[in-house]
Amino acid sequence: MAWAMQRLPEPAVLGSFVLVLLYLKGPLDQIASILPAIGRAWVALERIADLSTRFSTAEPIPLAAPTGGPAPRAELRDCIELRGIGYGYEEAPADDDEEGVRAGPARASRFEVGPLSLRIGKGSIVFIVGENGSGKTTLVKLLLGLYAPQRGQVLLDGKAVTDATRDEYRQLFGTVFADFYLFDELMGDGADGLLCGREAAAAARAYLERLDIAHKVTIRDGAFDTLDLSTGQRKRLALLHAYLEGRQVLVFDEWAADQDPAFRRLFYRQLLPELRSKGHTLIVISHDDRYFDVADEVVHVRDGRIVARHRPSDAEALKAAA
Repeated sequence: MAWAMQRLPEPAVLGSFVLVLLYLKGPLDQIASILPAIGRAWVALERIADLSTRFSTAEPIPLAAPTGGPAPRAELRDCIELRGIGYGYEEAPADDDEEGVRAGPARASRFEVGPLSLRIGKGSIVFIVGENGSGKTTLVKLLLGLYAPQRGQVLLDGKAVTDATRDEYRQLFGTVFADFYLFDELMGDGADGLLCGREAAAAARAYLERLDIAHKVTIRDGAFDTLDLSTGQRKRLALLHAYLEGRQVLVFDEWAADQDPAFRRLFYRQLLPELRSKGHTLIVISHDDRYFDVADEVVHVRDGRIVARHRPSDAEALKAAA
């Protein structure tokens, strides 16, 4: 007993040891608390790597003009045709628990768009309609050349679009997607009939008045002075961008969804016909069945397939498709 008492540490040493443990408790608790977050982050990184592998596609180097100017641009003379095109991608199930640990074997589903065949003539207005998730946006991205079809062909004036010509083909299109990015600079550069300089600024000011956002946005040094706008106003500015780019084919993905009734009417009844009169071909994803009569053709999409195509004069068929 006397030997054990002699081996006990001094009170000062014991107190120092306790103080060190108390100071270490906080950092150790923090380390233990972030371990689940590190596990979730690791799983997320693995998923990102997996998606990058699945969706990686070889892209050609964007073409540039010999003088270093804008990329060469295809020209639409007659029609764009989708001939038996198809595209599919995997949809992974959300079957992980809160800690990012997979509970059981994963079985991914595959969503297929196609086979699709569609002809869009120069100078026409085509509405693409269908329920959410029916494949409308995927169809449009195949048409734009943003997705390379896994089967079938996209043809421009009867000539197939290939990997070598896809970048040039893409220059045909000006788009306003539902998830668009808005630039503050005026986009016209004067090439291939695009507006530029004072002409672009004058056209932009006229459209700002027409779209009722001139009191919010002004043009200074070739750029818009603000982008701090509501969603509907930002879409109006995006439409102005698409017009200034001067592309032959303009694509609007649910543009009117965030507009009030007056601007919906302006868009369908006035702007679309005016843009066509200026030589544009127009493709509109829409749910506004009251304005289907504006279109030359209404294409109804369901479950990745084109299930019906109607002329505006076919009122009963349009009513059924809607």
